[in-house]
Amino acid sequence: MIRRLFASAALAALACTACDQAENGVRGGPLEAQLAAATVAADVTKVNQLLASGADPNRMALVDGHYQSPWKLAIRKARRDRPSYNEIARAMLDAHANLGVAFGEEPSRSGGYTVQVTTPILALGDAPDVHRALMAAGLDPRSRNAETALVLACESRLHDVVHVLVEAGVPVNPTNVASTPLLAAIGARDVALMTYLEDHGARENPTAR
Repeated sequence: MIRRLFASAALAALACTACDQAENGVRGGPLEAQLAAATVAADVTKVNQLLASGADPNRMALVDGHYQSPWKLAIRKARRDRPSYNEIARAMLDAHANLGVAFGEEPSRSGGYTVQVTTPILALGDAPDVHRALMAAGLDPRSRNAETALVLACESRLHDVVHVLVEAGVPVNPTNVASTPLLAAIGARDVALMTYLEDHGARENPTAR
């Protein structure tokens, strides 16, 4: 069930509304190209300099033959054991990186590449500092994406990420997703997570009376 939940979330993340299309796939200039290169190189100092100079983390630049936004590059690389990328992601949030989407070209089913949408909070793995920064920047804790992220973190036994999301206000008894954090923790056989969630009011079936 949880894998189907993740697949549904991924498909939803790829869907662009007409409004999104107005911003989808916007390509940047020399500053964004430099920002993308500095992001790939994990050059925190250079990234901060470029952001201060007006480089837009949301605009795409050519990387290895395909257009990617620096924001997407940072999110994809951010992990607990990669502090430089985590710092870069936080700096981009301070520079108004989009909380909900990160654009970049990906292989299409019909061949070639098309611009697709990555949902930052769903693309993150074990990166509690970046999860915290996303929530502090204003990501709605009651959004479907935030609730899905909590379920997936429980499934993957990412304790610190679970704590960050719950403390930020993501519901432990979600209404926007098919599964629940507690069921995910039970499926992962993680007693510590089960206990933590139950201590915060989690139930296997939130709708049951």
